Amino acid sequence: MRLVAMTGLAALVFLVSPLPGARSDDAAEKLLLATCKLANDASTGTSTVVLLTQGDGKPRRFAITANHVLEQMAGDSCVLVSRAQVEGGGFQRLEIRVPIRANGQRTWLKHPGHDLAALPLPDSPNIEALPFDCLPTPEQLAGFHAGDAVRVAVFPERAEANSIGFAMLRGGSIASYPLVPATAHPMFLVDTMSWPGDSGGPVMHDSLRAPNGGPLLIGVVRGMRNVTDTVKESRFVERRTHYPLGIAEVLHAALVREMIPDTAPAQPPPDQQAK
Repeated sequence: MRLVAMTGLAALVFLVSPLPGARSDDAAEKLLLATCKLANDASTGTSTVVLLTQGDGKPRRFAITANHVLEQMAGDSCVLVSRAQVEGGGFQRLEIRVPIRANGQRTWLKHPGHDLAALPLPDSPNIEALPFDCLPTPEQLAGFHAGDAVRVAVFPERAEANSIGFAMLRGGSIASYPLVPATAHPMFLVDTMSWPGDSGGPVMHDSLRAPNGGPLLIGVVRGMRNVTDTVKESRFVERRTHYPLGIAEVLHAALVREMIPDTAPAQPPPDQQAK
């Protein structure tokens, strides 16, 4: 009987011990707090809010997303869905109207070569944001590799995790190689399904962390990878069918630094203004 009891105790200790490599921090929760939906009647997408102190010393928030999310929006504004913490530890849903155009010109910063955008947000202490150093430097890019586990926060098909407005957190792994340098390989693949509404969603590394201990954003979802089957049915009819591969296309988040450098001016420079 004594031997049986000891064996059971050993098994219990084994079961409750943390697995090697298991995460014990709150990086994923910090990511979800800073992930917001951007939507209007014409388009919807996902964004990550980052906080940057610019040259004038004033902190400003930007919603990082895919450029096509904003380009496809009609009108001069969209709704940003965020949350505010309330007394007792709960959360309250926030829907904030954000201008995206003024006098026919876009108000967001657009990457000159990639499907990335940074939308300036109104000053609001209630909008959770990640510090700017959550975006990797070229030196940090060398730290992640093909096969590494990642997490993706998204709003697929406009869906939310709950009525408060949090994003859904999915998992996957880096599914392409090579990854660096980002200038030569700006896009990589992640082994996770992607849906309309996921565009702009942040991809965080599962184990690497930003200098402040928070999530390290290694990518921004651009869309899904499809294969196209073309069948010629007659001389005049050609039918194309697109099949999803269950793979997400992701742009390096380090490229965001090219849009919003640490010394970026308060307003977009003339060459970044839309006509």
